Amino acid sequence: MKRNKPHHRSPSLAKATIGLVGVLLFALLASGCESLRDVVDVMQRPEVRIVSTELEALSFSGLTLRFDVEIRNPNPIGISLSGFDYELQIEGNPFLSGEVDDKVAIAARGRSVVPLPVELGFEEITKTYAALEGKEEAAYQLSSGFSFDLPVLGRVRVPLQTNGSFPILRVPRLQVISLRLNEISLSGASLDLELELNNRNNFKIFIEALEYRFQVDGREWVSGMRQERVRLSENDSARLTIPVDLDFAALGRGIYQLILGGERLQYSLQANVEVGTSLRDLKKALLPFTLTGQLRILR
Repeated sequence: MKRNKPHHRSPSLAKATIGLVGVLLFALLASGCESLRDVVDVMQRPEVRIVSTELEALSFSGLTLRFDVEIRNPNPIGISLSGFDYELQIEGNPFLSGEVDDKVAIAARGRSVVPLPVELGFEEITKTYAALEGKEEAAYQLSSGFSFDLPVLGRVRVPLQTNGSFPILRVPRLQVISLRLNEISLSGASLDLELELNNRNNFKIFIEALEYRFQVDGREWVSGMRQERVRLSENDSARLTIPVDLDFAALGRGIYQLILGGERLQYSLQANVEVGTSLRDLKKALLPFTLTGQLRILR
């Protein structure tokens, strides 16, 4: 039986094979470098625009504006938003600024919407800008810059600007007008606590309910809930009367002398006023009040 001899590749053939692989590898690398060069040559800045502005939240104390920013990537490769900065001007004056480090990946030739919320407090605005006192709205300008990490080109900032206006609301004012004695006997007394709610806005409000707790010299005289719909027109006021019935047996005989003494009394009123409004974006609101001061009982 013959044995087959092992086959040995000649040195020249091995060198030729290695050379062919090297040529192919170099060709692939060269092709890759050329593609990367093409990408760099056609690389474009992302497109940024505001697609909507919404009044996201509104109350008597402030509001939240939300700007929806659309980012379009026109490039054949994905990019990344590394964050954005913003400055808000009110009536031409700087008011609010900041930076947000939001990382957002945007696919090749894709788009993404980034929300930019801005919260504003009415008290802070009117204290900062005295010229806005009494005005019903204020003009704003939002300037922003969106930063991207782009291949080869590095960090690129795309500016954005928009302007508009927002309403200014004022918290209705609650005050104690008087405490009037109607009737007194050895066993008790009947009084009326008169309050006034002032609407300082150019829209209607409706008092739906009033929860109250009234104390005199640290002792509770009356508490409860009043539910009665009262309408207040623009810049109007309304009087609210709360009956106060005192039982001297429960409160002590000293109350009798306190009422008839004619001295100024220290009072405290905690109240929650539930109101409706004629505004589309603010149907209901709960207004908390804490009032303290001195008064005399009228007869």
